Amino acid sequence: MRTIEVRSGPLEELDVDVVAVPVPPQPTDLLRRLDTWTGEAISRCREQGVLRGKDSESLFFPCASGRPHVLLLGADAPLDSSPDSVRSVAGRAVRFCRDQRLGSLALALEHAADPRTVQAAAEGLVLGDFAYLALKRGEEVRSTLLPSRAMIWSPDLVSGAEEWASLGWRVAEAQNVARSLVARPGNVLTPAGLADEALDLADRGCRVDVWDVERLRDKGFGALLAVAKGSHEAPRFIIVEHRGRGGAPVVLVGKGITFDSGGISLKPAKGMEEMKHDMAGAAAVLGTMRALSEIGAPQRVVGLIPTAENLPSGRALKPGDVVRGVSGRSIEVVNTDAEGRLILSDALAFGARMEPVALVDIATLTGGCVVALGRQAAGLLSNDELLAGALIEAGTRTGERAWRLPLWPEYRKQLDSDIADIKNSGGREASPITAAKFLEEFVDDVPWAHLDIAGTAWAEDVTGWQPKGATGFGVRLLVEWVRGLG
Repeated sequence: MRTIEVRSGPLEELDVDVVAVPVPPQPTDLLRRLDTWTGEAISRCREQGVLRGKDSESLFFPCASGRPHVLLLGADAPLDSSPDSVRSVAGRAVRFCRDQRLGSLALALEHAADPRTVQAAAEGLVLGDFAYLALKRGEEVRSTLLPSRAMIWSPDLVSGAEEWASLGWRVAEAQNVARSLVARPGNVLTPAGLADEALDLADRGCRVDVWDVERLRDKGFGALLAVAKGSHEAPRFIIVEHRGRGGAPVVLVGKGITFDSGGISLKPAKGMEEMKHDMAGAAAVLGTMRALSEIGAPQRVVGLIPTAENLPSGRALKPGDVVRGVSGRSIEVVNTDAEGRLILSDALAFGARMEPVALVDIATLTGGCVVALGRQAAGLLSNDELLAGALIEAGTRTGERAWRLPLWPEYRKQLDSDIADIKNSGGREASPITAAKFLEEFVDDVPWAHLDIAGTAWAEDVTGWQPKGATGFGVRLLVEWVRGLG
């Protein structure tokens, strides 16, 4: 899907294969209008209780006389008050068309007077078109060419609807890029491969710099180098800058462990294959940087990505080892499966030296966050009230929700070490919080927030626009937050 069209003319004149219509619990004028297309089949279905306006419902009505077919999709909430429902319905419509090999689609909305409705519709159309099939023989074309056209139609369009649709399309395309990165196996996307993907952003107007092992040693990235020791794949540190208008930057840091076995503190075998997505934070940062560049955001933003593999070997980091990184603090490594915070510590310390207006890291950091919040929200921890509030609001507006957890000083005691300045794990109790307390040690007095996306980076079930697998969580949230900085 290359573009999203916006139309408001006669519905009957739309040159598409399918008109998809959200069906709320109560009948609408649009439904009554389409009822004539289907020989009043819609009203008969509603009378029989077949279509009640539930998210799980859908009905397809083939139409003759050269008119588009009609696809009705249940929607639990009125769409003019729920961008999440708009996004979901749009994604379901696209998936239906792709599965049925229908080449063009119009999403018909009763009301689109709110710009966020138009943006959410465009996002849903693009996000619903995602499928990572590049490794399946013969599937590459199918995943990218159907549907070939998509549009948003409404008799009640907001002024500037084309610009809002374009914004939604560009942000969702960037999120799809992030999803594609997360979906790739560890042997396909290595630290060097992730760096190559970042270098593509140079063609989109960003400045990109990639540091190799020699540069990392010279700059004191001891924690990142320590995590990478067990793998033959060399680590990288990726710097991506969107210059904007200049000035003090916003700094985004993304965890980039391209495969996480746990190292010497080996993970259980069951489910380990999913640890290819331990670089979802890095993917979110790259997607965000792409979107900000595409839309010409005025803010200066720098993305920092430390990336490595975490594997066991004869030279791997061991429990009990003590390492030093960019900050100069000594870190006792009591668990090599708490490696993400180690590589983030170097990136955060480096980012804090840039004197940013704000420093935000995003990472699949702790299983404890999945236990606490499930897959419905990211964990948010911050040393700054205004920053935390702005991120929560951005998450609410975009449907990528975050829930704040406390960062009280008492939790720091769990990280006390007998032989070093700090240890890298405080144990199972309050693990999302103690992990964030560890990160807080490396940001100095910079306004900082941590987003733990361990539960939201990967979907176990098909819902709305989201198939099972990589979600690209964080791109919409971060873009929305950065745009709100003015």
